[in-house]
Amino acid sequence: MTEKNMTKADFYTSVVLMVFGITVTVMARQMPEIPRDPYSAPGVLPTILGVIITGLSFIMFLRSIIKTKGQLGISGMSIKTAVTSTTFYRILATIVLCLCYVFFLGKVWFPALTFFFIFVFIVLFEYDRKTTFKPQIKMLFFAALVALTASSMITAIFRYLFLVRLP
Repeated sequence: MTEKNMTKADFYTSVVLMVFGITVTVMARQMPEIPRDPYSAPGVLPTILGVIITGLSFIMFLRSIIKTKGQLGISGMSIKTAVTSTTFYRILATIVLCLCYVFFLGKVWFPALTFFFIFVFIVLFEYDRKTTFKPQIKMLFFAALVALTASSMITAIFRYLFLVRLP
């Protein structure tokens, strides 16, 4: 990637990260607080992280504008190229998958939901549409094995090590 493209990528990334950081901060501030000890409230750490992400992404935003002197070369054609790229669809698929996970969290048994999330994530990015199904059975088996192992370990760690009641 050239220096000019990297600066443009920094600009786009900083905008997305600023929106993300602000969203995390706002959502964390809406979490309940414990009246006796406000520093042990569940929203304290996410608030701090959201502020840090927002601040650092704002610095990256300013650096990308200063480096290019405001001439980022953003045009309709460059946006069309970015939106039609495979990378854009992968990012979009990741966001949709994560939003589905969050939506179903608490409505579906946690280990099953986590298994399904990991399995679909692996298959989504490893499945080759140009190849027939039969040679990819091994990949599906390993995706299921990884998803089963990871969801079991995540559930056990949160339940028994961190003592978190899982949905």
